[in-house]
Amino acid sequence: MKTLPVVLILLSVLSGCITAKGPSTRLAANTMNENVNPMNSSDNSMSEGDTAINSVKIEKAEAARTGDITVQILNLSKKPIKLWKDSNSWGAGCWRVLLLRSGQLETFFQSPSQIFTVNRPTFDEIPPGGRLEQRLDLNGGNWCGLGHCTRFDQRGFGGKTMSFEPNDTVIVIYDVPATQEGRDNGVWYGVIAATAIVQ
Repeated sequence: MKTLPVVLILLSVLSGCITAKGPSTRLAANTMNENVNPMNSSDNSMSEGDTAINSVKIEKAEAARTGDITVQILNLSKKPIKLWKDSNSWGAGCWRVLLLRSGQLETFFQSPSQIFTVNRPTFDEIPPGGRLEQRLDLNGGNWCGLGHCTRFDQRGFGGKTMSFEPNDTVIVIYDVPATQEGRDNGVWYGVIAATAIVQ
């Protein structure tokens, strides 16, 4: 149980908001922000078009030994919720995975430095009370971890395939920054997380 405080501190650091410098890159810097509202201090009020940050949660997370993670995102609101697709610069780089194994912590994150053939702000829409299933493949390219960042066409990390072991604790974090494009399209922003124990 000595590792739980370390994980909680790391979670608070990793859940700092990322801000995109432009619509085509998503290259960003992590910042510590104790304010739950991830907007700039000069714009610290939610507009009527903003979606409440507590309107979604990860209802279920399952981690397979192959390095695949499946999460179900639940819309808790009475309105449809929009979430960015991973296939554009606004949705790429929002997922993080923490692996706790035998007291050691490994961190993985979706690479924000992806190349897109077409980069448009596209999203999925979850109906009120509905669910969206999201599959994360740590070995599927565009992930960073184990000291390497992989391209979209590479498997694993530096020639090493990632796999989970029984009793591994996997923490999945979905961290979406507030952006002007998100506000213009009514896309949800915030941070949600869930834990899975590998069987």
